[in-house]
Amino acid sequence: MRMVNTTSASSSSSWADLQSKSESTETGLKMKEQAEQRKGGKAEPHVDNLLHLYSAKSEDDVRLTLYRDHAAWCPYCQKTLLMLLIKRVPFRVEKINMRSYGDKPKAFLDKVPNGLLPAIELDGELMTESLQIMARIEREFTGPEYKVMVPEQEFDRVNQLLGMERELFGAWCGFIFRPSMPFGVGGARGGFEATLDRIEQALGVTAGPWFLENQEHPSLVDLQFVSHVERMNASCVYWKGLNLRGNSRWKNIERWFQAFEEIPEYRATKSDYYTHVMNIPPQYGPGYEDNTAEVKEAMRIINGEGDSWRLPIQLNTNSLEPINACDVGKEEEARHEAAYKLISNSKNVARFACRGAGEAGRKQFQAPLADPYAVPNEKYVDSVDAWLRIVADAMLDGSAEPLQPSEPKKDKEIAKCLRYLRERVGVPRDMSYPAAMQFRAHLNWAIDQLD
Repeated sequence: MRMVNTTSASSSSSWADLQSKSESTETGLKMKEQAEQRKGGKAEPHVDNLLHLYSAKSEDDVRLTLYRDHAAWCPYCQKTLLMLLIKRVPFRVEKINMRSYGDKPKAFLDKVPNGLLPAIELDGELMTESLQIMARIEREFTGPEYKVMVPEQEFDRVNQLLGMERELFGAWCGFIFRPSMPFGVGGARGGFEATLDRIEQALGVTAGPWFLENQEHPSLVDLQFVSHVERMNASCVYWKGLNLRGNSRWKNIERWFQAFEEIPEYRATKSDYYTHVMNIPPQYGPGYEDNTAEVKEAMRIINGEGDSWRLPIQLNTNSLEPINACDVGKEEEARHEAAYKLISNSKNVARFACRGAGEAGRKQFQAPLADPYAVPNEKYVDSVDAWLRIVADAMLDGSAEPLQPSEPKKDKEIAKCLRYLRERVGVPRDMSYPAAMQFRAHLNWAIDQLD
């Protein structure tokens, strides 16, 4: 056991020491370099990027600003962002709260009175509605420096597939957000599965993984589908016990998803099941769960109950929530990513966590985990800060083991603060899914010492 005085703010490495240690790792060094590249609009795809220059010589040449949701919850923002990233259009980003998460800034409402997201400002002209924005981007940005997202010879098939996507969305809503009732052959579930079968057939028409023939990258159609199907994966397994991933009935859909997961732009925007099932109800309404053993087990795993958010974290392509193939075996990299993100924002994270022992916000929002007006309990900031340094150290070293305080003391309030933080680790807003699982599990490890 490590001897650590967990009752003192000086009980572990300083944040400066931890930063130096983090930046000496391969992952930390890369993340530091990317943070510098980010300032000049040249970083790899990431939700922290606020400027993407691509072919533009400087920010003065950037014609388009994307207004997207701050929490990276919105599927319509995700598909619009993906369009810009994959097409390689120079653009700026401004992050705006969704209504379910917090108040929108007056400056944005002055431009977009209805507050809709996503929105773009192109040469001074404002637009909303994601599909219309994507079509405008395709028409406006043509030439060899931009990827073609809607091949001219495929217009008829594009329109047919976009209609099919709306059918799938409607079938999903009938399956997840309404009580059991007749919905085509076999009820709502049968209607949803039958629509998925048609999507499966549509993907089987082409030789490659995408909806359109001879496409070496996703098209507008693929982007229109993926953000909602990503959420369908999470919601179906969580509320209905129906796992779309790895299902032999939908092999083409699985191939399609795996192809997306090889693309850095998609991986940068992809969320995890926990984040989705927490943010779907505020946007769409409550999901209606089936009373089955499969649903209970899925909820237990996704909610982090039992041993699912416990060390050691081992994720693979066969997990209930499959990990990207390129991330398999990279547990150390995931730990180091989580540590870097914690260390780089340590002061704010500690105070944020202390909302768990503070007062509820004066204004509440639909999202149950969103309380931007909550008041942190300043009494616990130093103690929470000390524990977060211990957590960061453990993630860097891989040395999580039972701690033996020199002054043994349980502190339920500090544990409450760490739980508050653990429940609000969002993907991809805060970090990637593998890193989030490491951070959640290490927070549980610390909570075990306090309870």
